[in-house]
Amino acid sequence: MKKYTQVIGIWFLIIPLAIINGGIREHILIKLGNIALPLSGIILSICVFIVAYLLIPKVKNCKPKDYIMFGIIWFVLTNLFDLFMYISEGGGIKQLLNSYNFLNGNLWILVVITTLVSPIVVSKIKWKKEREIKNV
Repeated sequence: MKKYTQVIGIWFLIIPLAIINGGIREHILIKLGNIALPLSGIILSICVFIVAYLLIPKVKNCKPKDYIMFGIIWFVLTNLFDLFMYISEGGGIKQLLNSYNFLNGNLWILVVITTLVSPIVVSKIKWKKEREIKNV
């Protein structure tokens, strides 16, 4: 159970990055025009992966299924947080679902997929590195 608490704690570190990313988009990237929204999605996805890459390996005693659960937990938390933000701004589920429409330039779906797969990808990278070290 401790490892799941740690993974949720790691996810909470993503929130300030997402807020900073949004501020950068609204105050700096917006000057780039239509590319601001997709660029912001790419930047946040990279940030999510970096957090996972740096911190997921620190969670000990994990089995392959744990990494899948970590991704699912991050996916659910990300969507719940986003829904909460829409509700707090007077919106709701319709706005959340609309954010998945990449045809309008919103790459939110990339961010959500990144939160889902990053723990799994990082575990594969970690496993490969450990295997290479053992073979040396």
